[in-house]
Amino acid sequence: MKYDLIVVGGGPGGLMAAKQAAEDGLKVVLVERKKNIIEVNRSCGEVFYIRKLSASKAGMHGDGYIEPVSLEVQDYTTKFHFPGPGFSLDFTGAVKPYINWIEVSPNKTVVYRRKNYIWGYYYDKEAFLKTLLEGAKKAGAEILSATIGMAAENTRDGVKVQVRGRGEEQTLEAKKAIAADGTNSLIVDSVGLNKKRKILGPPMGMVEYELEGMEIDLPSCSWIQLCVPSINRLMTIFVGQRAGDRTFIATGLEKTLQQLMKYPTFEPWFRNAQVVKRTAVTAGGDGIRTPVKEPVEGNVFVVGDAGSPVETWIQGAVASAYMAVKAIEKELNGLKGYQEYIDWWQQAFYFHKPEYWRMVFGMFALANSWQTDDDVDYLYSLIQDKIGVPQIMIEQDLEQIKEGRPELYERLKEGFEQAEKMATMAAGG
Repeated sequence: MKYDLIVVGGGPGGLMAAKQAAEDGLKVVLVERKKNIIEVNRSCGEVFYIRKLSASKAGMHGDGYIEPVSLEVQDYTTKFHFPGPGFSLDFTGAVKPYINWIEVSPNKTVVYRRKNYIWGYYYDKEAFLKTLLEGAKKAGAEILSATIGMAAENTRDGVKVQVRGRGEEQTLEAKKAIAADGTNSLIVDSVGLNKKRKILGPPMGMVEYELEGMEIDLPSCSWIQLCVPSINRLMTIFVGQRAGDRTFIATGLEKTLQQLMKYPTFEPWFRNAQVVKRTAVTAGGDGIRTPVKEPVEGNVFVVGDAGSPVETWIQGAVASAYMAVKAIEKELNGLKGYQEYIDWWQQAFYFHKPEYWRMVFGMFALANSWQTDDDVDYLYSLIQDKIGVPQIMIEQDLEQIKEGRPELYERLKEGFEQAEKMATMAAGG
């Protein structure tokens, strides 16, 4: 066969897989649909967290990779350390610390998830992708940009991948393949793995605006979540850092930013602000799915978001790519790597645990229960300046809400009960 490994997808996971496999001596081709591989043209938080985000009672991170990671800032470079798999990555792009994680109600009542210590870093994702791409090319990986991986087919001796690019279709053949083509992976679908997954919710749309000149009167170096039902009832508005003095705002609707800019509490933030970039993304394909339980089908390995309900974050993408490559190398050398990778995948990600689904549906229960901005102001006033996850603190304090707002209490109680049922169903499959 022409290749040892075909990698479909040129995000962090795909580039990491191509780089590592080529450095280890495999003949590799990477297929990516974008012409400019390093361009970030979809909404992305660009956060490298170094502490568990405690988004659940279990104290684990809400979406992705739960093995420990760390970040080391040196004079001229930054190192991302992954002690579980046992590797590190050098990075020379911009980083900024996140010291607080703040949730804010419509009247600016503040609740802290994290306060006064570094829990993560903004990192320049385009610079990160450039570093991985340069490493893959230097190691000898062949790169096919502007090319879509359409489908994969397992054969007796390996795998065939149908690709389309630059006006023509062709079939690539290799001993193994990696599907790193994101949440809406065509490769995962083509090998039948989506048939084993449940659809639990509709696709999630996100619009992100990058702005200059914002004047936010909250602690600096903060990840901010604004909960304003009158603007965007079912989705929090996210505010975070970008390179230089830029700020990003991510929302679920196109009109949200204009409404936020006119909202009395937050209008002062935007007096001298201007939008310099806009990106959007719809994630989930047919809807939010349960994860791929066993990320190997024949000679096709699944890494990163391609096997997750929503995302694995950068940590999970590059860690799973590294582990998949090492498992593939074992198989090519006559050793057993498949089950080792499956076992690691099932332990390394929070979305395989029932607590994850309680967190997900608990968030929806809360968003569906408050009907007005005043509801949010009231709930946040009960936990003001406390440190923790609002949905958990609110659920634990329902009796106090029953006395103050009985109708809101009934909606919350019903919502959390329904969330528990949905979580139980999701965890079962």
